Amino acid sequence: MTHTQFHPVWDSFVRGYHWLQALTIGGLWYTGTEGLMDWHFSLAYFLLALITTRLIWGVFGSETAQFRRFVRSPITVFKYLAASIRGEKTADSIGHNPAGAYMVVAFMILLATQLTTGLFANDDIISEGPFAYLVSGETSSYLTEIHAINFNIILGAIGLHLTAIAVYLLRKENLITPMLTGKKRLVGSALPKVANGVWGWVIFLVIGVIIYFTLAKDVVTYLF
Repeated sequence: MTHTQFHPVWDSFVRGYHWLQALTIGGLWYTGTEGLMDWHFSLAYFLLALITTRLIWGVFGSETAQFRRFVRSPITVFKYLAASIRGEKTADSIGHNPAGAYMVVAFMILLATQLTTGLFANDDIISEGPFAYLVSGETSSYLTEIHAINFNIILGAIGLHLTAIAVYLLRKENLITPMLTGKKRLVGSALPKVANGVWGWVIFLVIGVIIYFTLAKDVVTYLF
């Protein structure tokens, strides 16, 4: 017999990743705008460690975090969106709904693009990415331009994401609380396997240490 109650769906790493990513993007926007480039680079390295860990966790982590389990076909997403627009009741999603899954992937592609171009970017004054010397000045300038344009696209994606959350709230579906508590109201017969998020944080720590000693040590120690 099935019953409806709150069950764990998001492990601690996925939840922490979500909120730390949001805060870090805000910090990157502020430091980039204000020209605080040492802080900007430090936050970028932090985000690099976060997203690299999330990609690994997307293979070995909780079922709700695994890409192969939550990324649906385009047809499924189209049908889901069409039903939502018509105001029809859609089947409850254990983790990300079909449209939300594509938003997750889109964010990761945008952030990966931002981080990669930043590694080769320069401001034509004093600051440049750690790999800028590997490419020509023209290429570095081109990647810098992409870096700036892509961030505006990221801001647009954030606006779309917040709008979607607001729409779901109006429809009495709270997407925020589960990402804080890790639990969601589910039918008892369809429960995901949720891994111990501590392992995600261990991976993050290892990757963070590697990035610190290979890329970030000079800029981070300069801040302190």
